[in-house]
Amino acid sequence: MKPSSLDKTLEAATADCFWVPPHVTVVEREAIKYSHSPQPTVGYNRVMRVRPSLEPVEALVDEVVGAHQGGASRWHINPMSDAPELRAALVRAGYEPGHRHFAYGIGTEAYGRKAAHGIEVRPVASVDDLRTLYAIRDAVFGRAPELSDEDLAREVDDCTGPGRRVARFVAYRNDEPAGACGLTFFDALSFGLIWAGGVLEAHRGHGVYTAMLAARATAARRRGIERLGLYARRETSAPIVAAQGFEQHGYMDYFERALA
Repeated sequence: MKPSSLDKTLEAATADCFWVPPHVTVVEREAIKYSHSPQPTVGYNRVMRVRPSLEPVEALVDEVVGAHQGGASRWHINPMSDAPELRAALVRAGYEPGHRHFAYGIGTEAYGRKAAHGIEVRPVASVDDLRTLYAIRDAVFGRAPELSDEDLAREVDDCTGPGRRVARFVAYRNDEPAGACGLTFFDALSFGLIWAGGVLEAHRGHGVYTAMLAARATAARRRGIERLGLYARRETSAPIVAAQGFEQHGYMDYFERALA
C-alpha cells in the first residue's frame, strides 16, 4: 500500500530517541535506524526504521541480531519498510510476527469531545501522581517498571514545565483513580503521539477514555500541535479510536524475539 503522510509522521515520531537513557546506543544511517543496550528489553533493543531495498536484507538482520546479543529484540514493519524478503529473513533469524497495529490520526481542532460529568483528567505533577499512574498501568496492562525515587523524580521533571516533550495524565471518576495515559509532543512535525491509554475495569463504559483523549487534544492544541496519532492494536484500541472519529491509515507489525 502507498504510505500516507500520517504513516511517515508516525514512523518519524516513534523513531525519535530523545528519551533514551545513556546506556542505550542508537545506530542510524539511510538503510536502518536501531537501538541497543546491555539491558535486554525490546524497548531499548529495537529497529525503528528500515529500508530493505538499500542494503542486503540478510546483512541487516545479522547486524541487528549481533547488536542485540541474541536477546530480546523487536522490529517495526510498516508500509515504508515492508518487504517479503525481510519478513522471511526475520523468521529465519528466530523472530515471530506479533499483533498488527493500525495507524490512526485526527486533527486536534477536529476532536471536540468533552469529559463527562464526574470525570476529571489531571496532569501528572508529583511523584505521588506518577505512582498512581504506574499502578493503573500495571493493573490494565500487567506491567510496571521498577523505578527508584530518583527515577520517578526525573520522570516528573520530564513531564512538567513549558519545555516538556512528554505529558502524562491520570483520570479520576468521582475522585477515584480510573485511568492513565501519555502524550509526546513533536513540535517540528506539529504532531502529538498518543500512547498508553488505559482504564481500570471498574470504570470502563463511563467515558473515561474519551475524557483522556479530550485532555490530550486540549494539551496539543495549546502547544500549537495540529494533529494527533497513534498505532492502535487491531483487537483492542483500534475500534475505540475509530469510534472517536480517528481516521485509519496504514499499519505497523512487530516482529519480536523473546529473551532466551
